[in-house]
Amino acid sequence: MFTLFLVVFLDLIGFGMIIPVFPFYAERIGVSPSAVIFFIGLYSAGQLVGAPLWGSLSDRIGRRPVLLFTLLANAIATWMLAYADTGLTLAISRIAAGLAAGNISTAYAYTTDVTTDATRPKALGLLGAAFGMGFILGPALGGLLAGNEADNAGSLARVAHAAAVMSLVALVLTALRLPESLPPEKRRQAHTPRQSPRVFLSRPVLRGLLTTTFVVIAAVALMQSALALFSAERLGVGPRALGWIYAFSGVISVAIQAGIIGRLTVRFGARRLAAIGVVLVAIGMAAIPLATNMTVLLVALAVFSVGSALFNPSMSGLVAAAAEAHERGGVLGAYQAAASLGRVVGPVLGSGIATFAGLGSPFVLGAAICLGGLLFVANDTRSRGRSR
Repeated sequence: MFTLFLVVFLDLIGFGMIIPVFPFYAERIGVSPSAVIFFIGLYSAGQLVGAPLWGSLSDRIGRRPVLLFTLLANAIATWMLAYADTGLTLAISRIAAGLAAGNISTAYAYTTDVTTDATRPKALGLLGAAFGMGFILGPALGGLLAGNEADNAGSLARVAHAAAVMSLVALVLTALRLPESLPPEKRRQAHTPRQSPRVFLSRPVLRGLLTTTFVVIAAVALMQSALALFSAERLGVGPRALGWIYAFSGVISVAIQAGIIGRLTVRFGARRLAAIGVVLVAIGMAAIPLATNMTVLLVALAVFSVGSALFNPSMSGLVAAAAEAHERGGVLGAYQAAASLGRVVGPVLGSGIATFAGLGSPFVLGAAICLGGLLFVANDTRSRGRSR
C-alpha cells in the first residue's frame, strides 16, 4: 500500500505542476482567457473515456499492467505539452494525458483489493492524501520552476518536462516495487463482456451515488477552472503565487484525509460525512467572489478544502462498498467516469458564464449546483430508510 501511495503521489505531483502554469501557457499560444477554461476541461474529457476503460480492463488482466501502460502514456503526453505551439496540439496533449490519467480508477481498485471493509476508509483516506500531497508539492514546484514571468516560453516548457519525469519515476517504481493485487482466480474471464457504466446506473444505490458525484464534481471543477484566472485578475498574482495557493489547499486536504478521516467515518458514517462535505464546499465557493485580498481568499479556500477532503473519500468508499469484489475495477471506473464527466461539464459551464457575467460568476453558480448534489444525497438516504 505504501508503494501505491508513492506511485500516486509522484504521478499527481506531475499533474499538479501543470496547474498554475497552464492558463499562462495557453494564453501565450493564442488561446483566449475564457477559452482556457474549456481547454482545462479537455483533460477531464480524456479521463471520462479512460476511467471506465482502464478500470474494467484491470478486472480482466490485473491492476499492475494497466498502471504500467498508463504511467508511460501519461509521461509521453505531458512531454508533448512542452512542444505544443497551437491550440490543436495543446488540445491533443491534454486529451491524451487525460486518457492516461483514467488509471486513477485502477489505483482505487488496487486499494480495495488489499483492504477489508474495516480498513478501507482509512486506506482510501491515505490514497486521497497522496492526491492532496501531490497538489501541495506539484503546484508549488510548477510555480517555482516557471517563476513570475508568465510569457516566458522556456520556463513553461521546463515545467512540462519536469512533470513528465515525475510520471517516469512513478513508472519505474511500479515496475520494481508494486506487486499485482488481483490474483488470476479473482479476475473476470476473458469471455465475460465488459460492463459499461450504463449497467451500474441501472442499480438504484449506485445510480444515486454516481449522480451525486457528477453534480458535486461538476461544481468543484467549475470553480477550479476559474480560480487561476480570477486570482490573477482580482489579486494580480502570477504562476508562483498561484502555486502556493493550491499548495495551501492541498495541506488542508492531506491533514484531514491522512489524519482523521478514518475516525470521522467510524463516528459519523460515510454518507453523513459526504453530505457535510457538500455543504462546506458550497460555502467555500460562494465566498470566493467576496475576496478582495489574499486573506479572504485563503479563508474561503480553507472551508472549500475541508469539505472536499470529507466528500471525496466518503463517496469513493460508498461506491466501493456497493460493488462486488470481481467488479470493483469497473464500478470504480464508472465512479471516476462520473467525476470526469463533471470535470468536463463544469469548465464548459464556467467558460460560458465567465464570458457573459465575469470571472466571479462561476463560483456562485458552482455553489448552487453543489447544493443540488446535497439533494441527491438526502433523497438517497431517505430511500434507503424506506427500503429498510
